[in-house]
Amino acid sequence: MSIEAELASKIYRLEELHNQFVNGEFEEMNALYADDFQGMLYMPSSGKIETYNAKQIRKGNEDAANYYKGKSFKFIFSGLKIVSQSEDQAAVSYEVTHLSDNRIIRAISLEVWKKINGSWKMIRWYEEKGKAILPEKHLGESYITD
Repeated sequence: MSIEAELASKIYRLEELHNQFVNGEFEEMNALYADDFQGMLYMPSSGKIETYNAKQIRKGNEDAANYYKGKSFKFIFSGLKIVSQSEDQAAVSYEVTHLSDNRIIRAISLEVWKKINGSWKMIRWYEEKGKAILPEKHLGESYITD
């Protein structure tokens, strides 16, 4: 299987795992981060860039799973691009659309994945979020769809 196919399946699984926060699940997602993970997140609400190591991102996923448990929301990943850097490492980018609380938040995620002991792990991550928008809603429609 090609690097692109292997990583595409990991990214689509990551999308599914984000949507499993509704069930309070986060353990499988946390296993996708390397122990030396480094991440950065830009949040327009604060205007600051937050940094994360492996322990912090795993705790953040646990907190998100607790927050979203039982709530109505949806994560949609689109526009996946994978650029091989070597036989065991690749850069990945995609758009994240988050629908929640009648708001839409769009972001771009840039990641580097490395094959460590036979498993793909995320080693670096940067996500740039946009501001939440409140689109016009048609009568009786919900933004959350399955």
